[in-house]
Amino acid sequence: MSRTVLVFYIFIFLFTGCDREEDPLVFTPIDLVKFSEDHKGFNLLGKYDVGWSNNGYKEEEFIIVNDLGFNFVRLPLDYRTYTQPGNWDIILEDEIAEIDRAVEYGERYGVHVCINLHRAPGYCVNPATNLPPSQNISLWTDASAQKAFVNHWDYFATRYKDIPWTRLSFNLINEPSDIDESTYVTVMKKAIDRIQSINPDRIIFVDGLNYSREILTSFTDRQNIIQAIHVYDPMTVTHYKAEWVNGADSWPLPVWPVTDINMYLYGPWQSNYHSSLILEGSFPKDMEVVMNVKQVSVKSTLDIKLDNSSVYTKNFVCGPDPGEDWTQIINTQWGYQNISGKDYSAVLPSSGTKLTFSNTAGDWISFNMITLRTPDDTIGIIPGNTGWGIKQSSYKITAEGRITDLDGNPVVPLGELVKKLKSAKSQNIPVMIQEFGVYNKTPHKVAVDYLTDVVKVFNDNNIGYAMWNMIGTFGIINSNRTDCSYESYRGKSLDRQITTIIQSSGK
Repeated sequence: MSRTVLVFYIFIFLFTGCDREEDPLVFTPIDLVKFSEDHKGFNLLGKYDVGWSNNGYKEEEFIIVNDLGFNFVRLPLDYRTYTQPGNWDIILEDEIAEIDRAVEYGERYGVHVCINLHRAPGYCVNPATNLPPSQNISLWTDASAQKAFVNHWDYFATRYKDIPWTRLSFNLINEPSDIDESTYVTVMKKAIDRIQSINPDRIIFVDGLNYSREILTSFTDRQNIIQAIHVYDPMTVTHYKAEWVNGADSWPLPVWPVTDINMYLYGPWQSNYHSSLILEGSFPKDMEVVMNVKQVSVKSTLDIKLDNSSVYTKNFVCGPDPGEDWTQIINTQWGYQNISGKDYSAVLPSSGTKLTFSNTAGDWISFNMITLRTPDDTIGIIPGNTGWGIKQSSYKITAEGRITDLDGNPVVPLGELVKKLKSAKSQNIPVMIQEFGVYNKTPHKVAVDYLTDVVKVFNDNNIGYAMWNMIGTFGIINSNRTDCSYESYRGKSLDRQITTIIQSSGK
């Protein structure tokens, strides 16, 4: 009898379940473009890393954000700071309470809080070396990592369900790299679906591919999604001598402005991007042409032509031996990608009107600088575009030594960023800059000039931003620069020049 009843109830459940449609989500109309435009602030690192940045959030941080005229903070989290060691399925309430306090401080001081999984289950842009085997897996390919990722967002969405969208938002992951768009979008939409099933009005920031550089159209079918991008290009300006960036100590001293020429010479292995850098102008006999090579992937051949004749060829082969070319050996998943930082030069045997720089064999070369030197003049060309996957082009060098495109327009810095933002606007894709900044080893004047131009681009395009960071080596407070005149502020050292730049509304 009981078995019959059980089967009957299972049948009823299955029948009604198949016939029942889920209630459609109801979204509150939110002007996402206006939301971005209205919010500016900083990243706070209170739970950024379980090992060295896990002290929680201080009320004073929110007081400072408000006092300086800002209204937004992003909280990049390491999941290990709030889960049981070795078990990312067990969330620790005592640790979550520190995030609760940040949300409360945000309400108290009129600061919007954005929670970000900087180190998510199965992925971080900064690889860890001490993960347990059960966590040393990939978010993109491992079902258990994806389950944990979605469950963590389920937890935050449920915990903060009643916090209005005006006070709290989510940023799903930080700086995805080396992953195809289809896989990335599939995983992100799992988290989006779970969050929106709990609170459809929660604003969700989704990072672009290529370390949050790119604009994606794949989320335009979802509501309340803002594209998050990070602006650190050119890296040779923003990350000069950054200890965690391979080869940064060999980069030339940054200057600003630079030319918007890409630093990569792609070889035949990169068939989609294989192209030559061409300079047109008047190049006299005995001019010295120098390329300072930054890095080479696996193997490449640098070829420099004057008009149609080769004047210099250099074969590079990367390996474990430093030899005469390498100052740093780097063995990656793609093979050896060694750092050079050395000059390779040729003296022109005759005059000419066109210099062509090509990678005729192999993978890719990046360069720090091209110098054109005569007894009377020196022209230095520093590539200001460090983005990946941009073909080289042709440029003119005027009699005054200026770099222009073939139509005579200046090759201005930040051109790729401007194109991306305008493209997003034309496709009705809301955007916010969730990271930007300059490391403290870059000369202060260069940092000031660079940030002035970058923030102007943000403001000209009505886009909000969050600087990395507020307190620390990229920030406006206690940044430990040796060439900055600091102002005493609340017992701390405030960089008033950079603060004033990012306070600017551009209006």
